[in-house]
Amino acid sequence: MASNVLGPQSLQLLLSILLPRGCRLSVVSDNTYRINCPDYEIAHIVWENRMNCIYPLLSPGEVLEVVASDYYARSYPKPS
Repeated sequence: MASNVLGPQSLQLLLSILLPRGCRLSVVSDNTYRINCPDYEIAHIVWENRMNCIYPLLSPGEVLEVVASDYYARSYPKPS
């Protein structure tokens, strides 16, 4: 692994600082991360801010999902 690539544990630690209270990151597969939020409004805010806050932390080919009980959004794989 290159020094500029984050592993799942490092990503979880960084996102625990960035995510709003109540949101949790989980690893769904080798290249998919899911952020569970407590409600629609918070999930939508996380999704809208993903390009500035979360997307730069992902490696090429990785996918982000943001979910709440009434919200689901999934990104395309991050390009190389």
